[in-house]
Amino acid sequence: MPLLFIVLYFAPAWVLPIAISVISVLCVYELLGVSGFVTNKRVLAYALLFSALSPHYNYWDMPGVYAAVGLLLFITVLFAEGIHDPKNVTFNVIGCTFTFSLLFPLFFNSIARVFGNVEFGEYIVLFIFIIPIMGDIFAMLIGLAFGKHKMSPVISPKKSWEGAAGGLAAAMFFSCVYGFILQHPFFGFTVSYPKILLMALFGSVASQFGDLAMSYVKRGFHVKDFGNILPGHGGILDRFDSLIFSAPLVEFALVTLTVVSK
Repeated sequence: MPLLFIVLYFAPAWVLPIAISVISVLCVYELLGVSGFVTNKRVLAYALLFSALSPHYNYWDMPGVYAAVGLLLFITVLFAEGIHDPKNVTFNVIGCTFTFSLLFPLFFNSIARVFGNVEFGEYIVLFIFIIPIMGDIFAMLIGLAFGKHKMSPVISPKKSWEGAAGGLAAAMFFSCVYGFILQHPFFGFTVSYPKILLMALFGSVASQFGDLAMSYVKRGFHVKDFGNILPGHGGILDRFDSLIFSAPLVEFALVTLTVVSK
């Protein structure tokens, strides 16, 4: 959290896309490389390069044709590697590499898009973090204390419906708390609590879905964690998995619902 505040509010503007690039690259590396799914080093290098460059497209406000050309080049080199080494670079490898190399930076870049392009973005961007983080914390606490009905025993044995409900309630509650802070005369915002609750509801559901989706991927790769860069937590992707699906959905809500205004 301290690093988050430094990047968002104290560092130069160009640091944010670099931070998103670093997170995206680490997530792609953990999912494709650490898991052992991609064994061709050039394919892995192409994936890391693509995921590193993608977040800067939004920051530099490039024309759409640049994105189209970038995607074309990326898929071309992937198929070229498949033609050259069909034994190790199968169609499954190409599809998975393309999907996740695009998905992580695209969805994580919701942070930069809200912060830089949306009115009052420097304030409302925190909703993107409050919803999944508070939801995760209280889903774990409520699940440990009261969890009896397993949500998906094969994919994620520790997750319960009671924990999911607790996480959902916490995400909605703390989103309203932040709305109350923004409504303080110091900030002077007008806040729509029904819209905040709606945003938090769908954002929390997406957050928990993202957690389950990455658990599904881990089961497919037969790994417990995506990495060990964070002792006690696993890899970077293990920490950011709930943000993958919730960030773009919360971005959509912030852009379309006018949650706060002046």
